[in-house]
Amino acid sequence: MPPDTRPPSVTVVIDRDDDVIHTHTALAAHHPPSGRITLHPGPGTTSETGLAHDLLA
Repeated sequence: MPPDTRPPSVTVVIDRDDDVIHTHTALAAHHPPSGRITLHPGPGTTSETGLAHDLLA
């Protein structure tokens, strides 16, 4: 049987109210070695380029 080649799942959560409790919880979950990345865009990020820069940084 061939190995599972499906990519891992991705969950996107948008906190429109910028709730501090949600932000702290999301940032606490950030753990790249286990595949969890929390991206907290910089203030004023409105473009895909800006978002990509924040992700790469």
